[in-house]
Amino acid sequence: MRFFIFILFATFSISSFSQVQRCSTDEYREVLKSKGLYKYNKKEPLFNQSYSTNYDIPVVVHVLYNTEEQNISDDRIYSQIETLNNDYNALNIELENVPEEFQNVIGNVGFSFCLVQEDLQGNPFNGINRVYTEIESFQGFSDGMKKTDQGGVDAWDTENYLNLWVCDLNGNTLGFATMPGSVPSYLDGVVIDYLYFGVNLSSSNPYNLGRTGTHEVGHYFNLEHTFYAGCSDWDDCEDTPALASPTYGCPSYPQASCSSNDMTMNYMDYTNDACMYMFTVCQADRMIDALLTYRSNLIASTNCSVSLDEDMSSNHVNIYPNPVADILYLDIYNVSVSILDIYGRKVIDKHMVNNRQLNISFLPSGTYFLSVRDKMYKIIKG
Repeated sequence: MRFFIFILFATFSISSFSQVQRCSTDEYREVLKSKGLYKYNKKEPLFNQSYSTNYDIPVVVHVLYNTEEQNISDDRIYSQIETLNNDYNALNIELENVPEEFQNVIGNVGFSFCLVQEDLQGNPFNGINRVYTEIESFQGFSDGMKKTDQGGVDAWDTENYLNLWVCDLNGNTLGFATMPGSVPSYLDGVVIDYLYFGVNLSSSNPYNLGRTGTHEVGHYFNLEHTFYAGCSDWDDCEDTPALASPTYGCPSYPQASCSSNDMTMNYMDYTNDACMYMFTVCQADRMIDALLTYRSNLIASTNCSVSLDEDMSSNHVNIYPNPVADILYLDIYNVSVSILDIYGRKVIDKHMVNNRQLNISFLPSGTYFLSVRDKMYKIIKG
């Protein structure tokens, strides 16, 4: 009897994850059409060239919460931004697992996502808009989370910001997104259930590494599912093999359909977070094309970065070396300095008296900002 109960429980656990709707963008599109809110987005031809420019994408995260559990931590939000940056710059460690067959089509999109630094009134802001709501959970296709008068929160100017709504979605939907140029501006953006936003290693669900965000932002920049038309192969990318149907779980390689091996590790399939880890060259070009064609105001925004003083000698401040490995030398004394990470978090706060050396050896490699005498200087930690 115990054995039977165990089998029943195990079967239920496996099936409960298999019933999850990995992405509801296609279904959402049909609902918008039925409401007369969807405009057919005529796909412009790609520029057919290699891109080497990096683009900053300003992000505002709207956290709608009815319970404390839904009011996810800043760290969860930062982890989602970090995941996007890794995945959209081909920096994720899983790329070494891409089969040799697909190694030559790994795409680097070159998008850097950053939380906005000012609110709509120009005040300092951390990019996270937390709003309490009386709504316990939102019906995804009602768009209530995008409307203040329905318990949600209105989008910030969608031409200048990527709006991410995080809330409790009822049913089994993980998230959905709008394709560029296809909806009224007040609906434009990405919605993700709070359980699947960012990296949540304490969760045992297979969608806990922030790849729902990677997938949905792909739709936002005009990518279709790799299985969108089955073996008809209509996702507008020749370097993604035709896929008969969505892939779930974490399949071994190779899996085959439509007379070719499946690219199950593509971000636009439905595999577990740990088993999706690449865009293709065509997908990268397609997203850059969508940015330049439909969403060009995003890259014109100046609300994405810290205001910097590039003249390192101004105000008698001399900072060296830069890039720096361990010790940063500052030609100052008797003054307070701070170092912030790319999310605006203060990682060092120190008053410099006679010692003009600042030990930053414990910081991970990356970009930081040194604040001294009301000025900001970019520091590269090697």
